[in-house]
Amino acid sequence: MLCYTGPATGIMVWGGIAYYSRTPLVRIAGTLNSQCYISEMLELVVLPYLQGLATAIFQQDNARPHVALIFQRFFVNPQIELLPWLARSPDLSPIENMWSMVAHRLI
Repeated sequence: MLCYTGPATGIMVWGGIAYYSRTPLVRIAGTLNSQCYISEMLELVVLPYLQGLATAIFQQDNARPHVALIFQRFFVNPQIELLPWLARSPDLSPIENMWSMVAHRLI
């Protein structure tokens, strides 16, 4: 996720990428919590997107909304494989490079 805080106003968005495709960009109104993450991103965007791919492993960065018990229960689903990930290590995520490019274009 890309979120700017401080005196300037900003928006928070969520997006996903794969080798040759991407999800729609989702604008997050307010604070992202686990229930919002599940209902607005996972159910509406991620699951349909993953079902359209031949093979996929879902990767997320272990931010607090992603590691909550409700999130972990959601992913007790044999159709979705999760990539094991170090706690709160988003700098290792390939999407961070894309967010950096977006930020540079907006500045």
